[in-house]
Amino acid sequence: MTHEEELELANSTDENVRRALANNPETSAETLNQLSSDDSMFVRVRVAAHANTSPEALQILSKDECGFVKEFVAEHLSTPVKTLIELSNDREIVSWVAGNPNTPVKILEKLSKDEDEFVRISISVNPNISDQTLDKLSKDENENVRAAVAKNINAPAEILARLNKDENELVREVASENPSTPV
Repeated sequence: MTHEEELELANSTDENVRRALANNPETSAETLNQLSSDDSMFVRVRVAAHANTSPEALQILSKDECGFVKEFVAEHLSTPVKTLIELSNDREIVSWVAGNPNTPVKILEKLSKDEDEFVRISISVNPNISDQTLDKLSKDENENVRAAVAKNINAPAEILARLNKDENELVREVASENPSTPV
C-alpha cells in the first residue's frame, strides 16, 4: 500500500477502516502518529499496541484519558524511559510499567516494595530486575510473587533452588519448570 493510500484510509470516516489500518503490521510510523490522536479509543489502543508506533506517538498516548491506552503504552518496548518513569507514578498503570524491560532498575527496585502484589509480580518476571531485588522478592509473603520469581529465566540458581523447596506447591511447581533451576 502506498503512503497516499495509507493516509486516505487514516482519514476515513469509517472507524472500522481506521481500526484495521492501526492493526495492520505494515502501517507506517507516520500514519500511526496521525492515528494516535484519533477520536476512537479503539483506534488509539491499537496504535499504542502497534510495533511500529514511534516513541513520540507513545509519549502523546501516555497522556490519554483512557487507561487501557496507557496500559499498552506502559508495556510497549519503544516507550521512552522518561515516559515510563512518569507512568510509574500512575497507580492504575504502575504494574504495566513494572513489567517493561526498559523501566530503569532504580524504579523497579522502588516498586519492589509496593503494597500491590500485582506490581511485585510484574517486577518479579521483569528480565532486568537485579539479583538482589529478586532475592528479596523470592522471600515475599505472597506465594504468587514467589511463583513469579520462580518463573524468571534470569533468576540465579541459588534462588531457584530455594524456591524449588518452597512451602507452597505452586511455587515449587513453577520453579521446577524453569530451565535455570538446578536439578
